[in-house]
Amino acid sequence: MNTARTLEGTDLRTHTSKLEAASAEALGLTPWTIFRANSRSIAVAFAVFFLVLVTIELAVFRSSFFVSHVTVSNPQTPAAKLALAARQPNARVLYVGDSTIMTSVLPSIVSQACECGPGFNGGFSAATPWLTDAMTRRLLGLMHPDTVVISASPWTVDSNARFDDSDLARQLMSAADLARLGAQLDLGQRIDAGIGEVWSAYGQRELLKEWVGSLAPGQRYDETRLGYWVAAGGIDNHARLIATADRLFKDVGPPTSTAPSALVIGSLIEELRARDIAVVFLVPPLHPTAYEEAAAYLEQAEVAIHKLASQYRVPIVDCRSAVTPEDFRDVTHLLERGAEKHSACVGQQLRVLVGE
Repeated sequence: MNTARTLEGTDLRTHTSKLEAASAEALGLTPWTIFRANSRSIAVAFAVFFLVLVTIELAVFRSSFFVSHVTVSNPQTPAAKLALAARQPNARVLYVGDSTIMTSVLPSIVSQACECGPGFNGGFSAATPWLTDAMTRRLLGLMHPDTVVISASPWTVDSNARFDDSDLARQLMSAADLARLGAQLDLGQRIDAGIGEVWSAYGQRELLKEWVGSLAPGQRYDETRLGYWVAAGGIDNHARLIATADRLFKDVGPPTSTAPSALVIGSLIEELRARDIAVVFLVPPLHPTAYEEAAAYLEQAEVAIHKLASQYRVPIVDCRSAVTPEDFRDVTHLLERGAEKHSACVGQQLRVLVGE
């Protein structure tokens, strides 16, 4: 009996649905009928929406208005660093490299000591020689420095280092640039890159995230620091310092001035010289623990870096003796007090080199 009632109820609902559909069709209320009846209004709405998108694209993003006005919370990424650089077109000294230079050079202090003009710190976290090369070339489109100071870290001459396709690389390079370096982009990545090139708001999504983050109270980066950045706190546990040092030097190969990474820096030096820009190497300071854990590699790297500098006739600034173990935040990064002492020394040495 219950089964019969259930079947009757189902049949009734089905019949009712059919009647409603038939009534809607009879009244001309089907979706396609509605679309056809309102096609003009829909077309106008789409046209207005498209026009607004194009206006925003041209007036805000393609005009560089957004980049020149956007604020950031953390200058560790290429997108954020380029946005900051856009407001420093008069920088005369440019510092490039990885986080060792980003956290050890305060441009304002260097400029005061060297009297060589304003500077900008273009270093960013995890920058390999390939990324340093790409970043430097992008920065040269925003400023015209007299001198470029390149971080000559021990990893610059690592024979095992190879180009690695990453999000950082995609913030700096086009799909064609990545392909030339051997990156294998799948269909999804190619589509993503294509959309980013056509639609700037999508292509600059990392910068948009930075801008949103900077709106939170106390999160806006102080641009008077000119690209310098170091996180608060530090590592005071020796065991953790040892573990970090071991990780940093775990996969390195025999250091040599002919390593693929070193050749990339060599190519960058030649490009800078062609633009009549002076080039200087900066050997960044490392915590003594690094020398305890990777003494053999670091000794060989020192030789390779000097050989590379000699091959390209690049002077070296070395202010490692200006800091003490207490000035380090961790194995590779200085605290601000250490960066201040290091920067004053860098300025003094640059003053001699620039005056030559």
